[in-house]
Amino acid sequence: MNNKLEVILIDIGNSSIKTTEVIDGEFQETVIWDQLDSVLTKYEGVPIMISSVKKIDSDLLNNGVGKILDYKTKMPIKIDYDTPETLGADRIAAAVGANELFPDQDNLVIDLGTCITMDLVDRNQVFHGGIISPGLTMRMKAMAGYTDQLPDISEEWRQINSGELGKTTKECLFSGSYHGIVHEINGVLRTLERDFTSLNMILTGGDAHFFESNLKAHIFAGSKIVQTGLYSIWKFQ
Repeated sequence: MNNKLEVILIDIGNSSIKTTEVIDGEFQETVIWDQLDSVLTKYEGVPIMISSVKKIDSDLLNNGVGKILDYKTKMPIKIDYDTPETLGADRIAAAVGANELFPDQDNLVIDLGTCITMDLVDRNQVFHGGIISPGLTMRMKAMAGYTDQLPDISEEWRQINSGELGKTTKECLFSGSYHGIVHEINGVLRTLERDFTSLNMILTGGDAHFFESNLKAHIFAGSKIVQTGLYSIWKFQ
């Protein structure tokens, strides 16, 4: 018996295009692409669900079975956000994915990528908004780019060993970038836990594994949380 390809989940971020086939309800290995056109050509006629941080021309989906996620899409959570038209599809998909994985918990989804996003979806399936701040590489590049004397350590920070207080300028830059993010996340957690006492933290994104051991909370490292949300939304249609 042939396995059924149900849908192609496409996650378009700032730096990559990721596709995941869903066959008989199971996620297959994620593939990284350079061009969306190549994906659409390969999967012409196959149902497609897209989350994109970039604007996509809907005319590209001329096979009639493609769906681009936005705030108007039917979904299993409620969006409590003053400007939903500005809310990134990746944030929506990740929130839905958290709700799918942990439906009876208050979930804080932390995506450590080009930017850091922290979004809260509660146990009543309500998305409450969140926080956006510069990611690790962006912080390092910004300090070098906006000053005359500070070096860019974004390509060498893994070789820089520093505690909270650096003893060299490069160590100080590392500490401010890396430990600053740790304290930022832990501070947000402490604030939210006043109202959400059993908050579940879900860590995802390309830089997540650099921070997992230094964050003081229960963590589920969800590498496919956006895909989980996309699949849940696709089934909800």
